[in-house]
Amino acid sequence: MDLVSKSDPYFILRYRLPNGQLRQVYRSEAIQDTLDPQWRSTPDINLRDLCGGDTQSPCIEFACFDEDLVNDDPMGTFLVSAEQLMAGTGEFQLTTVKKDKTKSYGTICLAESQFVKTTTFLEHMKRGLQINIAFSIDFTGSNGNWTHPSSLHYFSPQMPNQYIRAMLAVSDVVQEYDTDRQFPVYGFGAQTPFPVESIHFFPLTGNYQNAYVNGMQAVVDTYAGLLPQLRFSGPTNFAPTIRAITTGARQARGVYTILLIMTDGAITDMRDTIDAIVDADDAPLSIIIIGIGNSDFSSMVRLDGDDERLCNSVGKLCRRDLVQFVVFNQFLSAPPERLAAAVLEEVPRQVEIWGRLNGIQ
Repeated sequence: MDLVSKSDPYFILRYRLPNGQLRQVYRSEAIQDTLDPQWRSTPDINLRDLCGGDTQSPCIEFACFDEDLVNDDPMGTFLVSAEQLMAGTGEFQLTTVKKDKTKSYGTICLAESQFVKTTTFLEHMKRGLQINIAFSIDFTGSNGNWTHPSSLHYFSPQMPNQYIRAMLAVSDVVQEYDTDRQFPVYGFGAQTPFPVESIHFFPLTGNYQNAYVNGMQAVVDTYAGLLPQLRFSGPTNFAPTIRAITTGARQARGVYTILLIMTDGAITDMRDTIDAIVDADDAPLSIIIIGIGNSDFSSMVRLDGDDERLCNSVGKLCRRDLVQFVVFNQFLSAPPERLAAAVLEEVPRQVEIWGRLNGIQ
């Protein structure tokens, strides 16, 4: 606990599964130096994630902690049902058990809750929503010389590299929804043989007005054909790509874009990237980041937004989670569909929340 100052409380919402295990659903921001915190409202949380659809059982755990430099101190918990939360307001006692004695840490007041029915992903698809997948490939120097077998871009027809395998695994699922099979393909972090506006975002076709290729084989062929002509450079910046794709996604009516970014390391423009993601929270866009290779990707987990909402440099909170991050090496020995399932797991809910934010029913 803080010995001089007041507490720095934050809370975690967990779903208590039928087998007793706890699954974290949300973590709030910590409010510094206070005994009377007033937390921001949570983002939209799917009822299935919160309680498995069981609205009557007290299976939602609210746990409060005091944030410290080393170990965060527990400040009590309570269990509640979704039905109780549906009441809109309420007061709940934070308690903890120490030496067989129950101690109260205070009262949590629920100011407001809203339960809203959203249009499902399949309903959006039936009403004509189109899916478009855009590829973005990391060509920074840390990937290694593409001609060397140790390079992450080493190209061999007999053994596709991790970049190609990741693209194919995801596209096998997504292209079933992408009816025209036209894919824009971009890169970043390299000098190109053609004039570009920035090494941080360029089309592999060399044409900003037409970055599309026809079918997945053309994606692989375009990538393989350009590879020998690139001079790998750096740094690893995501923000230019995200902003450019967001602009295009906003202009494409009736289309939801999935941006697949493949990278071999942590980014160098974290602050700008968070700003770009928050700015895109109402755009028809999901961002999937696949970590390639053996780098330490721990900082990238922050972009995922599963544990804590992203906040931009002027204090605006991201209104929905639109980023999914996975590490390719965790699926090396698994069938391709396992990677595709992990990568695309959150997309349907992201589409549903995007539709609600924009009043699309």
